[in-house]
Amino acid sequence: MEKSNHPNFSNKDQDKRLTKLFEEHLENRDKSLKTDDPVFNTLLKIREEDAIERKDIPVRGKESSWQSISQTIRQQGENDTRPNATITPIHSRRSWLKVAAAIVLIASSALLLVQQFSISDKITVAEASSAVQTIELGDGSTVTLRPNSTLSKFTDSENPRSYSLSGEAVFDVITDPDLVFTVEAGAGRVVVTGTRFNLNARNQISQVYLFEGSVRFEAADGSDSVNLEPGEASGIDMSMQIQEPFEFDTEIVTGWTRNRLTFRDRQAGSIMSELEFHFNIEIIASQDVREESLGGTIQLDNAEQSLSDLGIVLGGSFEETGEGVYEFKSSGN
Repeated sequence: MEKSNHPNFSNKDQDKRLTKLFEEHLENRDKSLKTDDPVFNTLLKIREEDAIERKDIPVRGKESSWQSISQTIRQQGENDTRPNATITPIHSRRSWLKVAAAIVLIASSALLLVQQFSISDKITVAEASSAVQTIELGDGSTVTLRPNSTLSKFTDSENPRSYSLSGEAVFDVITDPDLVFTVEAGAGRVVVTGTRFNLNARNQISQVYLFEGSVRFEAADGSDSVNLEPGEASGIDMSMQIQEPFEFDTEIVTGWTRNRLTFRDRQAGSIMSELEFHFNIEIIASQDVREESLGGTIQLDNAEQSLSDLGIVLGGSFEETGEGVYEFKSSGN
């Protein structure tokens, strides 16, 4: 094999000698070391220049570095005439949840105070205790109150036809193009000029059922509203979210005005809630019993008779276990 004359192939012994010299230079830092090899001399020059640049860069441990940074910050602070910055700590998610809960509590308390102060701005127009009561208002409109319901009138309103309802009632409003008729019930408010509708507010839910005319059903804070046509109903809870309009059966909604409760494919628990409100009583029953679906009519003459009729359908009876408290007992028990 012929020997290559390519410049990249140098004598092996020469390479070993130069490598050893460079290692000695690194160990002894002998800057006077020189050779005839141009590549070797170039490496030495680069090494020397790199050492000069690194000489100006201090190397410290963590503690000394932090002390240097702190000193720099203090010096800048002494020379800085601007107002000091406020450092706000970052809280955990749990801390923010506590803050949110406190805000909700404060808001609820504020709402309660507003409601309490609002009471002084109303006068009671009519109350229905144990029987359905129909009254005529000053403008000729009539209101049929369900038992345990109260109609009040706002005294601080510029509108003399501004009312508040607690419970349930049917309104037959006389048309007056100059004055609207408003009724607040829980989280909802009905605004009309002339119409007939049923309005109820209980268990923190307000519902309106429109029979004739047209109404605007809106949140008490004015954040949401919907316009209803005859045969449409809507509801609202304390979240101030209004339901989309839905259809209803007038006979079922107004049955209580004829002293009866009519229902179709309705859970027993919902019927019990109706009786609890109508007679101002408490009913105790298991969840299984409450989930049974029923259909029919119950007379609302008195609590004992109504509960007797309901108990027969459910396969048992309601026993009075305390004043105004009735518990359902199955016939199998």
